[in-house]
Amino acid sequence: MVDKAGLYGGGLELTCILYEATITATAGTSVFVENGALGKLSFTLGTEIKEGNFVGIHVNAYNDYDDCNGLPVVQLADATTGWIGIVKSQPVWHKIPTSAGSHSTWANGSTGNLEKGWYRIATVVMPSVTMAFKANVESTAITSGSPVDYDVSENAFSDAGTDFDTGCFSFHNAETDAENALIGIGFVQTKGGSDADVYGHGTV
Repeated sequence: MVDKAGLYGGGLELTCILYEATITATAGTSVFVENGALGKLSFTLGTEIKEGNFVGIHVNAYNDYDDCNGLPVVQLADATTGWIGIVKSQPVWHKIPTSAGSHSTWANGSTGNLEKGWYRIATVVMPSVTMAFKANVESTAITSGSPVDYDVSENAFSDAGTDFDTGCFSFHNAETDAENALIGIGFVQTKGGSDADVYGHGTV
């Protein structure tokens, strides 16, 4: 956790989708939810993300550019993915779940939290990322956090295996050739955690 009063320096700031695992919605009687609206559901989050938390890239096959509306998806930092940024703003709901129960599926057709928009968003500052831009990819092997190379002949980005010396990585998963991804430019040239294919800073 980082105190905002002690957060100095720069880095790219991006609005990110927060993956907070299972959302449990409990029926109540006239409770105020986070955006100030009066509702009848209260919520608990499996891995709640708060302002000041360290977060890493969330790796999931559903996290492609279109399904995420171009936004990166992050989760609480862990030993597998490391960390890429610090949550700088108070998370707010993108869309509030409308039915009581346990909502644990991230994306699966129209039933998942990602597809329904049932997630929170926040501004994340990424100290080592200097730029991000939308670009085409030419490989279906690219997953969220993967290092990528620019292929001049294809005018697109390709999978670079686990070689972070390229200085470039993808925020999104590539399900098909010639689709879009948000490409990040960063100084980190190694993996963040035990997953050798995810960009980030180290964790222990």
